[in-house]
Amino acid sequence: MPKYQKVKQWLQEKIADGTFVSGDKILSEHELAAQFGYSRQTVRQAVNELVSEKILSRAQGSGTYVTGATSRTAALRIGVIIAWLDPYNFPSILQGIHEILNACHCTILLGITYNRQIEEENALRQMLTDHVDGLIIESTKSALPNVNKLLYQKIKNQGIPIVFFNSYYRDFKESYVIMDESHAGALAATALLQKGHKKIGAVLASDDLRGLRRYEGIQSILKQQNLSLERRVIWYTTEDLPRLFSENANSVLPAQFFDLSAVICYNDTIATLLFSLFSRHNFRVPQDISMISFSNLPLTDISGGLTSICCPFAEMGKRAANLMLKKISDPSCEECIILKPTLQYRSSIQDLIKTEQI
Repeated sequence: MPKYQKVKQWLQEKIADGTFVSGDKILSEHELAAQFGYSRQTVRQAVNELVSEKILSRAQGSGTYVTGATSRTAALRIGVIIAWLDPYNFPSILQGIHEILNACHCTILLGITYNRQIEEENALRQMLTDHVDGLIIESTKSALPNVNKLLYQKIKNQGIPIVFFNSYYRDFKESYVIMDESHAGALAATALLQKGHKKIGAVLASDDLRGLRRYEGIQSILKQQNLSLERRVIWYTTEDLPRLFSENANSVLPAQFFDLSAVICYNDTIATLLFSLFSRHNFRVPQDISMISFSNLPLTDISGGLTSICCPFAEMGKRAANLMLKKISDPSCEECIILKPTLQYRSSIQDLIKTEQI
């Protein structure tokens, strides 16, 4: 977490627990800088954000004061709608959301869509029934037309702020917090090229905008080397997974990877399924085929660890929650936040350059 965010979070917590109440003068920038051991510029950045969110206000020549805006958050009900409640990614996202909203004594209502559009509709209608004051949403099948667009518009017309996270709808303009998926795809392709891989395939989701963006990033890097995925991509939807990795698929799916040296997986769940499928066909990872994925789950059965593109899920949750509070304070606020992914090397990629030199 950046230093200024630590100062901002501390101030939010002190306001939430009543240490500072509406009308109170907070510590000066000099006092905060001395308390945290940070520069005044760092402290000023934290205070500026809270001022822009109308949680604090400056009085010339007097100091900085707590406004009355935060008193509204104590009774706020914020709906959080996610696609999956898996044991890895989303606890981090939800923890980030909870950390920020809990500090403001907000109530969190949770909905799950299982990446089905009808379940998204049900979740949205339930949130309206529960009279939420704001919605933090992971869009469902974001690469497809938004069949719930009219319902979303109704929510927006009622003045209920919306913040998308992890993905968003291209045909519905609203604030979001996402990872730079194109850059993530580029990182994956670059990691393989640097290890000497040229025959690269991929398994990607076609109904999720993230899958399309990752494909875009992968292709952009491969094209620079006069390479391409082209026919080496298996596109799937959520509903395809049981069939794609069933026993009946055993003689079909691996055949598409016989001439490959590496495969890029849409996420670590796909990588795990593919690894099991390869194992049944005596494909060894990374000796026979290398693998790289997205998500960074703590997998240990793929040759000692899966190389992954890491998404800052906890930060995504915090930024989405802070953006929601900002939109509640300022309904005119529109903001799109794009987070940078990082690469975590593990042993699932074989170094073909070193192998050729031996």
